Amino acid sequence: IEMRRGGMYDQVGYGFHRYSTDSRWLVPHFEKMLYDQAILTIAYLEAYEATGNIFYSKTAREILDYVLRDMTSEKGGFFSAEDADSKGEEGKFYVWSTREIETILGVEDAEIFNSVFNIQINGNSTVEGQRTNIPHLTKTFQDLAKKLNIKEKVLLDKLEKIRKQLFNSREKRVHPYKDDKILTDWNGLMIVA
Repeated sequence: IEMRRGGMYDQVGYGFHRYSTDSRWLVPHFEKMLYDQAILTIAYLEAYEATGNIFYSKTAREILDYVLRDMTSEKGGFFSAEDADSKGEEGKFYVWSTREIETILGVEDAEIFNSVFNIQINGNSTVEGQRTNIPHLTKTFQDLAKKLNIKEKVLLDKLEKIRKQLFNSREKRVHPYKDDKILTDWNGLMIVA
């Protein structure tokens, strides 16, 4: 659960970054590897089968959404990886400032997003020597709904609308380099997933 809640998971565009650089799962190495997506999809599906916890199945579906959207060739094969860097800086594609979030979402929705995903004026992490924000969760959606005094379903619907707005805005940024090699073994893992 902590990997999925942390900054190692792309809360806006889905999929897992390669690994965490800290013990809190907050600051990842921002590269995304196909084999990680495959193995983690399988792990989250097995966790769902064992527990019935919808959080796990939702995570697996989100990973697959990411792979189908960003890591699949026109001919159907799966690409190997997305780099960590864009514009010469690691993580630049994935991090946010409070000003940027407020500009995109407006004050009310920005307050909700910032509260839920622990976004801070002075940043919640340091990436490439700069204070910035990596969206991450520290509470369950049930606990967050109680804190915000709204129903969990209402919160989830609101967050999905907000996520799509941020995702659409982020798509205008310079994307990390995509390693478009299609490797048989990694594709096999993804097909199994």
